[in-house]
Formats: sequence, structure tokens, C-alpha cells
Amino acid sequence: MPVAGVEYGTIRPDRSLSSPDFLPAYEWLEQEIGFFPLFIAVGRSDEVIRMSGYTDNWRLFVGCEGGIKQYRRKGEFPNLALFSFRNVDGVFMDYVDWHIALNACMNGHQVSPFGKRRIFKPYWKKHRWIQAALQGTHLVQMVIPELPLAEAVEGKVRNRSQVEHLERLGFSHVSAARLRV
Repeated sequence: MPVAGVEYGTIRPDRSLSSPDFLPAYEWLEQEIGFFPLFIAVGRSDEVIRMSGYTDNWRLFVGCEGGIKQYRRKGEFPNLALFSFRNVDGVFMDYVDWHIALNACMNGHQVSPFGKRRIFKPYWKKHRWIQAALQGTHLVQMVIPELPLAEAVEGKVRNRSQVEHLERLGFSHVSAARLRV
């Protein structure tokens, strides 16, 4: 999440900030789970951290336009924070199979019962989701209605000045951590 948006309190998803392309899938998910979703990544692997977007702090290459590679310049890098939590309540989902809902909803179709089973894996209990996330057999995400940032057990930011900023807000256990991209 952007450091500028961090507050020592509880954050809630804001539907008005959702991409219009993804909003139909988020609204479908809201119908399925009973709340507008806030997505979090589950696990500790490098791939999970990439899923969170935190490594974008150092990503140079951002795409191609007209066959010309586009790179970030000094001052254009995002300033993102990564928070870790224990025992967050929410709904587990298979990150890889989430595309089933995205594709269906973006194209005006219904998500099939089979697609729902692939996404939510209702036959999996909490311990199996956590085991899959920690062992790296699946990319796991969780959707939650809100996130109490004050309950974070650890925070990572891109540099020491951001550590000091978050400490002034009331966070402890924050460190500067550069990750490979």
C-alpha cells in the first residue's frame, strides 16, 4: 500500500477507487462473500511478496509503448509499504483461479459453479490454505472487509526516512527492506 495512505488505524476498501474494468468482478465477489473486498496476499515467499506489489518500489521496467521500452526515472518510483499480520479473518481464494471470475465478469458472463469451486475451494479448511501458502503449492489470497493496520506484527518500507515516518504514526517493528525484483 502507498506509504502516503498509511494510518495507524483500520483501512477499508473504497469502491470509488476501483478500476472500472475490475469493478464487476469485485461486485460479484461482494455478492458471494457479503462485503466489498480488500485483497491481501497470504504467505512469505518472494512470489507472494511480488503479488503484494511491494517489489514495485524497485522495478525499473514498466512496459512498452509503440515498441519503445519504458523505464522509471528518478523520482517516479512508488513508495509502498508491506505489512505482515497473524490470524486475520477473511475468505481464502486461489489467486491463480481468480482470473475465472475476472474474465467472466469483465465479459458480461456469469461465474460458473465449477469456477466458484476453483476459486474458493470450499472443501479446503483454513489449515490447508495456510499450508498451501507456506509451502508454495498455491498462490493464496484472502479477501477481508477491513484491515486494522495497528495490529501489524511487522512493517517494511523502502528507506529509513519512511521507517521514521511510520514510527511517528505509532507503528513499531518497522524496517527498511529492499527486495530483489
